[in-house]
Amino acid sequence: MEGSIRGPEGYPPPTLVRKRTSKGLRFVLLLAFALLAAAAFMAASRFLQSEPEPAAPPVAEKPVAPAPPTDVEAPAGAVPEAPAAPEVVVETPEAAVAAAPPSIDARQPNQWYYVGRLADGPAAIYSRTGGQWNYAFACNRAAKTIEIIATGIGDPGDFDRQAIQVGATKLAMDASYARDAGGTISTVLPAGDPFFGALDGATPMEIQLVANRKAIVPVGPALVRLIRTCRA
Repeated sequence: MEGSIRGPEGYPPPTLVRKRTSKGLRFVLLLAFALLAAAAFMAASRFLQSEPEPAAPPVAEKPVAPAPPTDVEAPAGAVPEAPAAPEVVVETPEAAVAAAPPSIDARQPNQWYYVGRLADGPAAIYSRTGGQWNYAFACNRAAKTIEIIATGIGDPGDFDRQAIQVGATKLAMDASYARDAGGTISTVLPAGDPFFGALDGATPMEIQLVANRKAIVPVGPALVRLIRTCRA
């Protein structure tokens, strides 16, 4: 019904009396409202945190060039291989005879010849081809020494292991070198040296004066004679 509330005729209009709300009820309502607001805030925060972060755009990988090959390292403690020894050519008497030119002084290849004087006394000389002599044993009677001489050997370079071996007997030469006559090596020994005792004609000499070449030289009667004469 619209309009003001009217009472019975002859009575004043009724007065509405509003009851005050108690303070306890007001506090409860405020507390409930605060709790609801806090719960709503926490729920919203959890919802925002649970959302996944947007994925970063994919980055194209640059191709990686293969590493250059490297030398394989030797295992620790490994011993490096020693350089291969040079190939040694062995000059035999037979090869010298086949290559010998005609002799102009009646000497035969691979023969020893006794000569009355070379330097300070008699000597025995040997030619591989029958021409210029290649080896000589020269006696110095006054000094009682025998000098071993080799000519035409070339340049020994840094090779310093000149040696002459006869069977089980080996002479390590303490030799001197000169460029004369195509390269000359010589050494002087006492005539009584045990090495000369091995030169009896039964076993050839193996002579090495350069790193890559050896010569097989027979011990002829003329050389045996020279040694006996010088040691007498």
